[in-house]
Amino acid sequence: MTKVDRALYLRLLGFIKPYWKAFSIAVVCMVLTASTEPVFPAIMKYLLDSGFHTSDARLVWLIPASIVGLFFLRGVLSFVTSYLMTWVSTRLVVDLRRAMFDKLLHAPTHIFQTQPASQWISRLLYDVDNINLAATHVLVTAIRESLTVLALLAYLLYLDWKLTLIALTVGPLIGVLIHSFGKRIRKASKVSLISLRAVAHTVEETTAASKVIKIYGAQNQQQERFHAVTESFRRSMMKEALPASALTPVTHLAASLAVAFIIFIALNRSMVESGTSAGGFVSFITALLLMISPIKQLSNISPILQRGLAACESVFGILDAPNESDTGKSVLAHSKGQLAFKHVSFRYPGADRFALDDVSFTVGSGTTIALVGASGGGKSTLSSLISRFYGIDSGSITLDGIDINALTLASLRSHISLVSQDIVLLNDTVHANIAFGLSRNIDAKKVQEAAVAAHAWEFIAQLPQGLNTVIGENGSTLSGGQRQRIAIARALLKNAPLLILDEATSALDTESERLVQVALATLMQNRTTLVIAHRLSTIERADQILVLDQGRVVESGTHATLLQTNGYYANLSRMQS
Repeated sequence: MTKVDRALYLRLLGFIKPYWKAFSIAVVCMVLTASTEPVFPAIMKYLLDSGFHTSDARLVWLIPASIVGLFFLRGVLSFVTSYLMTWVSTRLVVDLRRAMFDKLLHAPTHIFQTQPASQWISRLLYDVDNINLAATHVLVTAIRESLTVLALLAYLLYLDWKLTLIALTVGPLIGVLIHSFGKRIRKASKVSLISLRAVAHTVEETTAASKVIKIYGAQNQQQERFHAVTESFRRSMMKEALPASALTPVTHLAASLAVAFIIFIALNRSMVESGTSAGGFVSFITALLLMISPIKQLSNISPILQRGLAACESVFGILDAPNESDTGKSVLAHSKGQLAFKHVSFRYPGADRFALDDVSFTVGSGTTIALVGASGGGKSTLSSLISRFYGIDSGSITLDGIDINALTLASLRSHISLVSQDIVLLNDTVHANIAFGLSRNIDAKKVQEAAVAAHAWEFIAQLPQGLNTVIGENGSTLSGGQRQRIAIARALLKNAPLLILDEATSALDTESERLVQVALATLMQNRTTLVIAHRLSTIERADQILVLDQGRVVESGTHATLLQTNGYYANLSRMQS
C-alpha cells in the first residue's frame, strides 16, 4: 500500500473512531477466535501419538466434549464479532452519507450545473457501499485472518521451526503478487465507478424525460444509449475481474508449492530420522493446511480494498470541496426591502462575455420593479446575484444600505421569497410543502391562512386528506396552477420583505393565470417585488420597468413612458400585440 493509500485508509478509519468501544470488543473476540485455531491440531496430535488409547477414563468423554466446547466458543465469538462489526459498518455508512448530503446542501450553485444529480446519487449509494466494505470487511478479515496465521505460525514454530522457516519463504512471493495485481484492480475500479455513474445518469435522464421520449418516439435511441453505457460498465467490470479472479488461484498455487515442498522434506526426513512422531507430523501438516484458508481470505481482500480506495478518492474529493462562500458576519434582524445595484458586473465561470455589465438601479421599499428583455439578457442572473448564488465581479448590491456580502447567507436569504416557473414541491403533504423551510410543527391554522390568501384553499379543501394529502413527486397529482398557488402560499407564510417572481405565470393557461395573478397581487402587497417576465401584460402596473439587453440596462421607466419613448420596450410590446 502506497503512502497516499495509507493516508486515505487512515482517514477512512477516522470515521470508525467514535465507535471504538464496539470495535475494540470485536477485535478482542477476533483475537480469542484466532488463539483457539491451533487447539484442534494439538488435540489431533495427542490422539495420534496415543494411538487413540488412554488410561484416563475421564478423557474418553472430556476430549469429545472439549472439541464441541471449542467450536461452540468459536461460534459465540464469531457471532459477537459479526454483529458488532455490522453495527459499526451501518454507523459508518450513515455518517458518510450524512456528511455527503450535508456537503450537497451547502455546495456552491455552480456545482449543480457541472455535476448531474446522478453523480451525487451514485456516490451516495454505490461509492459509500464500496468504502464500507473496505473499512469493515477488509479490516475484519485482515485482523482475524492475520491473527489466525500468527497463531498457527507460532504453533508450527513450536512443532518444527526449521520446516516453518522454509514455509515462510513463500511469503514475499505472495506479497509481490498481491501488490502487482492490486495496482491493476485499482485502475480498473476507477473506470468501473465512472461507468456506473454513466448508467445512473442515463436512467435519471430517461425517467425525467419520459414524456418527451414517447412523443418523439425516441425509445430505441435511449435503449441504444443505455445498452452502450451498460456494455461499457460490463467491460470495465471484466477488466477489474481479470486480475481479481487470477489473484486467488495464483496465491493458492504459491501456497501449495510451499506445502508440497514442506511435505517432501518432512517425508524425506522421516525416512532418515525417527525423532518426529506420527502425531507431530500430522499435526504440523494439519496446521500448515489450515493456514491456506486465512491466506486465501487475505488475498481476496485486495480487490475489495482497491475498489474501496478508488471510492474513497471520489467521496473524499466531494467532502474536501469548498462549501458555498459565506464571508458575511452581520445579521439583519428586520429589512425594509430597499435594494440597490451600483455598477454591478458579472461573468459566469468560463464565459466569454459578461452576463451583466455595469448595471445600476434602485428599488424603494414596497415598490415593484420589472425586468424584461430577450432571453439571455441577464434577467435571471440578476435575481441569482441578489440571493448570492453567485458572487459579483465588480460593483455592489445593497439591502437597506448594507452590502449583501457583509450579511451572512442565512440572514440575507431569510428576507427573500422566490416564486418561479420551475416550481419545486416535495413528495410530501400539502402542509409540509407550504411550511417548507419552517418547522413541520407550525400551526395548521397559519398554513391554512396562507393557503386561503394564495387562493389555494378551494382545491386543497377538496383533496382526500386536505392539508395532509401527499401530492406526489414534485406535485404530480396537481395542475400547474395549483402547484403555483402552493408556491405562493409558501412565500406568504415565510412573509419575507423582498419577493422575486421569476416567470411565475409563463407556463399557465388563461384561467390558471387569472387565479395565480390574483394570488400574486395579495402576495406583493407591502413587499419589495422584483418581477422577471416575458409577457409585458403581466408587468404593466410595475412602478419601474428595466429593459435588459446583452447584460446592460438599455431603457428604464414606467409602462406608459417606455411606450412613448418608442424604443426597445415599445418594439417588444408591438411584437407581443
